[in-house]
Amino acid sequence: MLKVDNKNKILAEIETTDFFDKLPEEICGYKLKKIFADDGDKFFYFSYDNAENHRSFAAYFHEETAEYKVRVKIGLTEFCLTKFFTNKLETFEKILNAEMKATIENLSAPIDTKTDLLISDKNFDSWDYPKTLPKNLEGFELFIKPDNPAKITNGSYIILNYSNFENFCDFTIFYNIYSESFSGESKINLVPNVSYLFDATSLKDLEKNLKKNLEAELLNIKKFSTAIN
Repeated sequence: MLKVDNKNKILAEIETTDFFDKLPEEICGYKLKKIFADDGDKFFYFSYDNAENHRSFAAYFHEETAEYKVRVKIGLTEFCLTKFFTNKLETFEKILNAEMKATIENLSAPIDTKTDLLISDKNFDSWDYPKTLPKNLEGFELFIKPDNPAKITNGSYIILNYSNFENFCDFTIFYNIYSESFSGESKINLVPNVSYLFDATSLKDLEKNLKKNLEAELLNIKKFSTAIN
């Protein structure tokens, strides 16, 4: 829980600014939701959500670090954007004014794998294997494909994702530009777990691992998710 003194300070700050009153009701199909409530050690001000695309942008204060932050969600993957970090609300408002609209626009904008210099040499768009993947597999929806990956943080891209949004579980293949390697991760009730069976340094090896292990991995996630729920 947020400390009472911190929450009172935050609520008092809100009264001194008209920034939140001036937020647009919609940005690029993302709907504004004013929250003004704490969740654990975080106080959330507002979010912009696109339920159809399973993406969101949320602004909050983090008590642990005493910083104002932005958290982005793509599918069931959440991460913070460091360019928004600051310890002053006034500065946070300025950064939001300068960066929020473009950031939200880019959340749903397709990535051209041919022109993105960080991954253009991987030839994701010409990889034939993903074209054979079913749209639905073992109760999971094919949410992200390699020809339209999602850029996240620390040089990583989501190049493949199967999600069951209703049960809060998924399976993801990441590519990292620094290690030039692929890795797998599953989430059950939003709790992540690394899947080493998918580690690879080439698309050829990744394809072998996926053909051998993908369906079994999804079945395993489904089994544990069902047991928990």
